[in-house]
Order: sequence, then C-alpha cells, then structure tokens
Amino acid sequence: MKEETKNFLKELLKGGGQASAIGMSLVFAILIGGILGYLVSEYTGSKFWFYVGLILGIIAGFRNLVIMSRKYRK
Repeated sequence: MKEETKNFLKELLKGGGQASAIGMSLVFAILIGGILGYLVSEYTGSKFWFYVGLILGIIAGFRNLVIMSRKYRK
C-alpha cells in the first residue's frame, strides 16, 4: 500500500473516532440528565423534575459538543 494511502486512512479513522466521541458525549449527557430527572420526579411525584433534568442534560450535551469540537479543531 502506498504511503499516501496509509496516511489518508489514518486521518480518516482519526476523524471518525473524534466524531464518534463527540456524538456519544452528546447522547450520554442527555440520557444521564433524563434518567436523573426521571428518578427525582418519581421520588417527588412531580413530572417537572424530569423535564428539568432532560433540559439540563441537553444543555450539558451541547456544551460538551462545543468544547470537544474546539479541541479537535486545533
């Protein structure tokens, strides 16, 4: 295999791994926020806390997305 092809594949896999990490970070933050909100809402008997947890998870997920994309852009 040519050296040029090896370098291309290496960069392709590196970029795919970074994109995967960013996506998983977003999904897990939303899931954790939703699960914690659900648990608190079940404990208190109010659905309000589920939505609060879900919204906080979404905010945290997009915050992670911005931070990680800045890190990988450098």
